[in-house]
Amino acid sequence: MKQIRNFLFLVFTISSVHVFCQTGALDAGSEMSPSKGNSTLSMFSETISARFPLSKKRNNAWTAGINYKSLLTQNNTSVINDLWLHSIGVSFSYRTKTSDKTTMTIMVQPSIWSDFKEISAEDLRFTSSLRFITRKDDHFSIGWGIIYSYQFFGNQIVPIIDVSYHKNTGNWRIGGALPFRPRIEYAFNDNTAIGFRLEGNYYSYRLSKELNSQYLFYRQWDAGLFIDQKITGKLYITAGAGYAFNRNLQIYNKDQTIPLSFFGNKVAKKYTPSYSNQSEGMVYKIGIQLRLFKEE
Repeated sequence: MKQIRNFLFLVFTISSVHVFCQTGALDAGSEMSPSKGNSTLSMFSETISARFPLSKKRNNAWTAGINYKSLLTQNNTSVINDLWLHSIGVSFSYRTKTSDKTTMTIMVQPSIWSDFKEISAEDLRFTSSLRFITRKDDHFSIGWGIIYSYQFFGNQIVPIIDVSYHKNTGNWRIGGALPFRPRIEYAFNDNTAIGFRLEGNYYSYRLSKELNSQYLFYRQWDAGLFIDQKITGKLYITAGAGYAFNRNLQIYNKDQTIPLSFFGNKVAKKYTPSYSNQSEGMVYKIGIQLRLFKEE
C-alpha cells in the first residue's frame, strides 16, 4: 500500500505541470527517503509552487505565489505511522533597485501547516524575508538577507548570504543561499548540467486535537549529486540522489515553545519531546520546472 501511495503521489506531481502551465513559473518535485537498517522510519514528500508576475514598472516588480508541501511518515511502532502532513500558503514579493547594481526584495508568506484533520488559527504560520543582491559584473553577484518565520516552537531567525558565480566560459557555476542551499554545477551545454548540492530544512506542523494539538518539529540536512536536463522549450527535469546525515523528527506539547531560534537551533530552554526519532539514510529526488521567466 505504501509503494502504491508513493507512486500515485509522484504521478500527481508530474501531471501538475500541465495544470499550472499558464503560470509565470512552476516548480514541482518529490522526495523519498526509505528506511535504513534498524530504523523503521521512512518519509515521502512532495512540493508544488507556482509564481505569478503581477506587475513590472521600470525598476519595480510585484510577484505572487502559491505553495503546497506534503510530508508522509511511515513507522510501524509509533504515533507517526501513516502520518500525512500538509502546508499551503500564498506569498507576495516586491523587488526594486536601490542602486544601479543592487536590488532589494521583500517577501511575506502566511501559510497553514497541519495534518488538515481540522483547520484553526493554531495552524497558521508566517514567514517574511529581506534580501539585497549586488551584481558585481556579468559573472558574479553577491548579497545578504535575513529570513524571519513564526514557527510553532517559537520565532526563528535565519541570516543568509546569496552567491552567484560562473566562469567566462559559462561551464562552471557556483550559487545558492548560504548556508542552507549551496550548489556547484557543470553545464555541458544549454540543455544538460550536473552538480553537487547541500540542503537544510526546518519545518513545524500542528497536529490535530485528538493528539492534543501538539506540534511536530522536523529538521533535515542532506547532500548529494543531481542532473538538470532540458526536456523541451522551457521545461526542465531535475533528478538526484544523496544522503541525509542529520534528520531529526520530534513531537512537543503545544506549550513547549521558546522565544528564539537560529537555523532551528534553540537558544533558550530545551524541552523533552513526547516522541523523538533521529535517523540518517539515502534521499532520492525528482522535480520538474517550467521556467517561463528568468529570476533577476
